[in-house]
Amino acid sequence: MQGCDYEVFLSFRGPDTRTGFTDHLYTRLTDAGVRTYRDDEEHRVGEEIGPDLLGGIEQSKISIPIFSKNYASSKWCPKELAKMVEWRKRKGQVIMPVFYHVEPSEVRYQTGDYGESLIVHGNKKRVDDETIRNWRAALNEVGGLKGWNVENVASRHEGQLVKEMVTKVLSELKKACLVVSDFLVGVDDRVKEVLGMIGTETDDAKIVGIHGMGGIGKTTLAKVVYNKISRVFENCCFLADVRETSHSKGIECLQTQLISNLSRQKHPSINSKDEGIMTIEERFSTKKVLILLDDVDEKDQLIALLRRRGCFGPGSRILITTRNLNVLRAFEVKLTYLVGGLDPDRSLQLFSKHVFRRDHPPNEKMEQSREIVKIAEGLPLILEVMGSTLSICGQKEEMWDDYLVKWKKGHIKGIGNKLMISYETLDFDQRQIFLDIACLFDGYDYSAIMCMWRDCGFCPTEGLEVLQLMSLIKIGEDNKLWMHDQLKDLGREIVSQESGGQLNKQSRLWNHEDTLKILQSKKRNAKLEALCLKFEKWSKYQFTLEGFAALPNLRFLHVDSASLSYDRVERFLSQATLLWHNKFLIMWPKDFSPIENRLLPNLRWLSWHYFPRRILKLSNFSLTNLVILDFSRSTITHDWDGWRHIKRAKKLKVLDLSGCDHLTKTPDFSGFLMLERLILEECNKLTQVNSSIGQLKRLIFLNLRHCWNLHYLPDELGGLPSLTELLLDGSRIREIPDWFGMADPEKRHVEISPSAKEGDSLNCLTSLVKLSLDRTNVGHPPDSIGALTNLQSLSLAMCRSLQRLPHSITKLRSLTELDLTYAGITELPESMESPENLKVLKLTGISALPKLPESLISLAIGSHVPMADPNLSNLINLKLLLLVTTAPEISSPSESAQVHKLWWIGRLSKLEVLTLGHQSITDLPPELGALPHLKTLQLFRCPALKCIPQIPSSVTKLHVVICPSLTTLDISNLKNLSEFFVFDSPAEDLYGRELSDSLVEWIKSEDLQDAEWKFMNMVSEQHGLKAYGIFFFATWTDPETWVSAPY
Repeated sequence: MQGCDYEVFLSFRGPDTRTGFTDHLYTRLTDAGVRTYRDDEEHRVGEEIGPDLLGGIEQSKISIPIFSKNYASSKWCPKELAKMVEWRKRKGQVIMPVFYHVEPSEVRYQTGDYGESLIVHGNKKRVDDETIRNWRAALNEVGGLKGWNVENVASRHEGQLVKEMVTKVLSELKKACLVVSDFLVGVDDRVKEVLGMIGTETDDAKIVGIHGMGGIGKTTLAKVVYNKISRVFENCCFLADVRETSHSKGIECLQTQLISNLSRQKHPSINSKDEGIMTIEERFSTKKVLILLDDVDEKDQLIALLRRRGCFGPGSRILITTRNLNVLRAFEVKLTYLVGGLDPDRSLQLFSKHVFRRDHPPNEKMEQSREIVKIAEGLPLILEVMGSTLSICGQKEEMWDDYLVKWKKGHIKGIGNKLMISYETLDFDQRQIFLDIACLFDGYDYSAIMCMWRDCGFCPTEGLEVLQLMSLIKIGEDNKLWMHDQLKDLGREIVSQESGGQLNKQSRLWNHEDTLKILQSKKRNAKLEALCLKFEKWSKYQFTLEGFAALPNLRFLHVDSASLSYDRVERFLSQATLLWHNKFLIMWPKDFSPIENRLLPNLRWLSWHYFPRRILKLSNFSLTNLVILDFSRSTITHDWDGWRHIKRAKKLKVLDLSGCDHLTKTPDFSGFLMLERLILEECNKLTQVNSSIGQLKRLIFLNLRHCWNLHYLPDELGGLPSLTELLLDGSRIREIPDWFGMADPEKRHVEISPSAKEGDSLNCLTSLVKLSLDRTNVGHPPDSIGALTNLQSLSLAMCRSLQRLPHSITKLRSLTELDLTYAGITELPESMESPENLKVLKLTGISALPKLPESLISLAIGSHVPMADPNLSNLINLKLLLLVTTAPEISSPSESAQVHKLWWIGRLSKLEVLTLGHQSITDLPPELGALPHLKTLQLFRCPALKCIPQIPSSVTKLHVVICPSLTTLDISNLKNLSEFFVFDSPAEDLYGRELSDSLVEWIKSEDLQDAEWKFMNMVSEQHGLKAYGIFFFATWTDPETWVSAPY
């Protein structure tokens, strides 16, 4: 047996215990399956510890020195003990001493036989004085450890002591040996984050819930955390597969296992759940325990195993993994951690470890490996299955190609079965939403889809919440739905299986070819609920309206007629070439009356991009149940005849006319009184919004982005009591009407709608939450903007005509985000500290900064004009700070000596990201080193900066960009540094030590222009600057760039 196979090392004095206690212990350990190294003193050769003995100590997880009367008289035993102590310090090896008819104090202080033995070793020069000192230190340390004293065992029954020892050893080995994947990739950062949440220093009991979809790595993460902290707990328990075990064997089985593990002895089987709950509380209410519950799926399981959150003693730690965040919320778990997928590089590394058993694929497999990794999208489970499968099948090119095709189709056995577990826990409505997203709506804005689901009775608010909690979908900050490709494949496979593989019985059709087949078959299909169709070749899509008539329960229809462009349709019509085999592209069937038979009576969503109004009459369709109408990119006009038919859609809630370039005016909205969302984005020729928009009292969302010819808004917009979002970015709006009570047109300083009447009474948009005016020509918002009491987000970025902000903006108590980047203002109102809920502030071009609200957590400041150094000492909640400024004029040497010190930086104790650019700053204050949470430090264009004080050890990312004077930079304490970027700085003198093993990215750039561009993009994204955020830095270095920057 090789040293690396051992789990326990026994150190003993042969004549004292070899055939007695040690033999008994060795036998019981090996019988229990513990791989135990027993040194045979009689077979030792030479003076030094041999490689086999050394390996036995180094590789064992536990060492057991058996201190007997003559233990120290052998020079081998103290040598082994010193090696154990060394390995305890270096690797955390556990030492469990046995005091066999010897008092611990005799060992610890080397009295009695132990003291005499060491004196003999010294007198006879068996070893040098340094070795004796090391032996004494080792005896002192181990003698003070908690162990077993035979003298304290009742009636000195050694058998009982050995039994107790074996139980303890098994318990310790469980702590150390929870089975964790051999190939841990991307776990370290997550482990640190969870450890930061759970801690071990405080006495309060903590529960941390780790959640995420099946196969994402929750259990692996939890096990690593469990192993790292288990050594400080005497009572530990890991319960695997709680969901499966509780369903197959009953919760009582798990309760029995929990009690046995925590008590470290077998417990009689629990007969009922209530008995188990009572026993757990009675036995462990004062015990400090560590528990890991893996794969929990019901609140009742937590109640049965934990009773209540305070059921265990002070200092206890409980880890829970689950697919369903709702379970954690129901149990009132406050600390939760979402496990996401691996990034592409770590995914490739993990895949490579499984298939090639190394970090990177060989060159000949790199391209295929990247394709496979892309399919997996960071899911560790899928990466493991893919890699393991290919490692078994070998490296044959044909085999890899076959599997790649299968994975792209999503038909690899095992993946779907794993993911199916989550799907089966959904109720009917949630499954319908899941399948809709999988087949149709990945990447869609969920806000509109909600209207259809709600009208279908699917309870979408709850449904989306559940799907998110179970990590089956994600919703981005832009409200767009995201579903992993494997989950989409699973959903589509479910739809296929539900129909028995028969296309004409499927509930959803997402493939255009399949849709065409169904429409051309003309067979009645009462099961089909949704279909997508894209016109590509004219002749290929010949079918009759009878195909639609055969789909009575269709609720979603999406058609893309991009190929039927306006010019082509007109040309074909004029030349009478819209015929194929003497039939129209879309024809009337025999004996079919379009007047008496309305098409698609259950249709909720009609999405027809590039709608061919000259070919297909909207009057053919039943619009009774229509909730969403999307005619994006169509050639319709405001006076199109179809509008009178759309008025039959009394339930219409969403109207999307994005990119309708023929719209110069909006249609009359008086027939759409239920409308909630109106999208007119990129209607480039739109010049007028009909005043009837004021009748849409239910409208909550209005998007007029990039309507380049829209110069004014109707006053009637101010009468929309439900409007929460108004998006005007990129339009030519010059002024915002004073929608807050200014009724006299003669006193207005704005352009008003020609339809507005003198004396009209306007309502305040008190419901408005978001107002976005980026890249408009607005000169100044109305003074009464302070009346928008619910406004949370106000964006005026790139409003170059903006001269000032009204003082009333300080009255926006609900305001959380204000974006003034690249705007024309040069100063802020004095009382800017008044918006007490402001969290995010972005601005440029300010010459002086007033006192800002303490509530800020993110602040981005850039100025191309000289700016007085700000005093940010009150921003104690700030987490992200970007400060890129030009220095003010210096009037005297004494003033120069006191500026640019950023003396307040040490007060920003919560700061996590600091990005600093300053032309004349020469050093940073020493208080920088005291920031406990700083993770990212970025220095950009600091040409005078010569030195930096000690950087906080918490920093993981350090970027030094264009700092040519910086010659000293000590990073010796940055043990966790993972990114180190140096551009146009004397990098060779910067780091002062070997780079950390944890450093994943070290860049010393040769291409300054490319490096600077990438850096500016990275920082812009990091601080939430918008797509044109790159100009933030350009404006600071070159004002002309800012002036000429395009819209």
